[in-house]
Amino acid sequence: MKNKNVLVFGSTGFIGRSITKRLLQNGDKLICPVRNARRVKRNILSGDIGQIDVVNFDIHNLDEIKNYIKKSDFVINLVGILYEKNNLSFELVHYLLPKKIASYCELYKKPFIHISSLGSTFQTKSNYLISKKMGERFIENNNNNYIVIRPSTVYGEEDNFFNLFGKMAKLLPFLPLIKNGTTRFQPIYVNDLSLLIFNLLNNFDKYKNSNLAAVGNDIFTFKEILSHIFLSMKKKERFFYIPSFLAILQGKLLEKLPKPLFTYDQYVTLSHDSISDGSQKLITEILNQDLSNMKIITSEYLKKFIDKV
Repeated sequence: MKNKNVLVFGSTGFIGRSITKRLLQNGDKLICPVRNARRVKRNILSGDIGQIDVVNFDIHNLDEIKNYIKKSDFVINLVGILYEKNNLSFELVHYLLPKKIASYCELYKKPFIHISSLGSTFQTKSNYLISKKMGERFIENNNNNYIVIRPSTVYGEEDNFFNLFGKMAKLLPFLPLIKNGTTRFQPIYVNDLSLLIFNLLNNFDKYKNSNLAAVGNDIFTFKEILSHIFLSMKKKERFFYIPSFLAILQGKLLEKLPKPLFTYDQYVTLSHDSISDGSQKLITEILNQDLSNMKIITSEYLKKFIDKV
């Protein structure tokens, strides 16, 4: 199905850039609400003349999204934050925004795909995971034309996970292990995730009103992932096991920075596994192809951190 009018919230993010590129290549027309339309038009999004409409969007004035939704065929919400800022709370971004989008989608009977997070739950002290669950719960209880997707860690050349620890492994004599590195992940490749979203748009009625765990084939502990990073960079493994009290103190101190590398809430989030073993079968079915191999793909882009002699 081509020439859809698709409204994409979060189009400039890591996942957003991947799905936006795929939709543009399919010939779809996009509306992309962003904080600074002039800057984004120049630097990130591209398409044929008339194919993409980048518009200003103020998350503190959610009523303005009503008209965007009204003239769209499909709506995708990818907006998320990893830490709170003075003017951006988890509640606003992960609950109030999707609540407003979902309400207008229901009003105008628009198919809605919402990206949440695997591990979202009310049974936690993590405000991040609670807010994600709040957004999901509202959509499930109030909409009749939705798909919720909950990815595990998403990797790709521009990710903020493997690249962060690759950079740390290059600069530091060791990598920190929190919770003894036992937290488990089931990473999914960003191109697989964007293809999943794309295929769901084109087969929406088959999967509508469902909540899907988006995962890769393999489960890794946090320590196993860091070991893979060391191996990819041809460096000897060196870990520093951080006691809980020190990790908590670190998080509470670092979260005061403008762009914190680590927060207390992230420490709490690391108490929860991000896996859904068995869900990869359904994801493979929707993709209509095999899931990508994490070790092969990440090994390639982690080479940029190898010290050159």
